[in-house]
Amino acid sequence: MSAHSGDVIRARAPHVLEVYEETRRTVLESGVVEPELKELCARYLAQDPNVVDHADDPGRFDERQRASLAWADAIAYDSARADDALWERLHSALTEPELVELGYSIAITLGQQHWLATHGVSEQPSA
Repeated sequence: MSAHSGDVIRARAPHVLEVYEETRRTVLESGVVEPELKELCARYLAQDPNVVDHADDPGRFDERQRASLAWADAIAYDSARADDALWERLHSALTEPELVELGYSIAITLGQQHWLATHGVSEQPSA
């Protein structure tokens, strides 16, 4: 695994680095949701135009991916977007454990992106 630039900051409090490494290993890079879907949501949160500009495009993303991107949008930008229609889409595309894990992954990713930005560090998801 390549070094993550934010780990230099996290290492200033070794217990924080240790907990984040566990989260990275058990949630962000593995778990019940495929890492590629988590990575796609991370790219959306990083405002990758190749994802953001096509988030609703069925020619680019399948329904599972589009529902997940809509959820990332609701978590990041407007919780009111998590309405009954979105929850119906999410429950049609993901199991309850997948929803919990993906939501946690989105939250951790969003928080880390904002926190690292305050330090002037950018950890861009893989393209």
